[in-house]
Amino acid sequence: MKMKNSKKSGKSRRQSAAITTSPNIQTILATTDFSDESRSGVSYAVALGEQLGATIALLHVIEPPSRLSGVESVVLARKDSEVMAFARAKLATLAKHESKGDVAVTSSVRLGKPFHEINTAARESTADVIVIATHGYTGVEHVLLGSTAERVVRHAPCSVLTVPARIGKGPPFRLKKILVPMDFSDLSKGALPLATFLAAQFKAEVVLLHVVEKFPIDYLLGRELTSHTIVPLMKQAEADLARAAADLARSFGIKISAAVREGKPHEEICEAAKALAVDLIVLTTHGYTGLKYVWLGSIAERVVRHAPCPVLVVRATKPRS
Repeated sequence: MKMKNSKKSGKSRRQSAAITTSPNIQTILATTDFSDESRSGVSYAVALGEQLGATIALLHVIEPPSRLSGVESVVLARKDSEVMAFARAKLATLAKHESKGDVAVTSSVRLGKPFHEINTAARESTADVIVIATHGYTGVEHVLLGSTAERVVRHAPCSVLTVPARIGKGPPFRLKKILVPMDFSDLSKGALPLATFLAAQFKAEVVLLHVVEKFPIDYLLGRELTSHTIVPLMKQAEADLARAAADLARSFGIKISAAVREGKPHEEICEAAKALAVDLIVLTTHGYTGLKYVWLGSIAERVVRHAPCPVLVVRATKPRS
């Protein structure tokens, strides 16, 4: 998702906030590697499924050990079949433990690269949402270990809900305030259907957030020299966002407020989430890969890495003609 300083008129901005689809969440694919950190994602998925009446599909992926050149005949671990059988039994036990009330919980084990198998399983099961815990690695540790969650976000065929591992040590599941970053583009509009759907289901408040992006030159020039451009943009965004919030509130009968901040989009989104004590961030992603991804990066993935709360990343779709 790319936040930008838009020059659209208030009218076109309000039109871009219109919702054209009616989402539903019937199948939730929850991933686990049996670690304490991943347990937070499973618990969140089950609690969400219980509230929405959705089916939970638990998935564990076994990554094959790398083969060392010249020592292929040396037995380094148990056979894949033995590992698969052990994982299936353990996952079935977890599924039975997490089955609550009317929530149906199934389980499956796959062999391969985690992010690839998770996305393949989601595609084959036509899952509506993938739920995956994030370990919260940053800095050098993140560079060395990478992030399965971020790779899933980048390539998933459906929405992805990431849950910080520390959530499992916090208060029980709640969904009372949802933050939706908006840049008035058709892309950011894609987060509204799921956000308003969840708000209606949980009687939650939606907070629309616009970030007036500050670029390196703005920091060099200082507040006094950039105020003549930043301040008008802030005021215009506040007015347009307030109108969009009012229109949505009337249409869906839910509480919607608006907030505007200035700075780097991913940082301000995370800071706003903390300051407003939101329970969920809902935003869209372009899903860029290859060189285009390297050039443009991904605000969604940066938010996933640093957010203080769960993040629901909605896959951008092409508008219907």
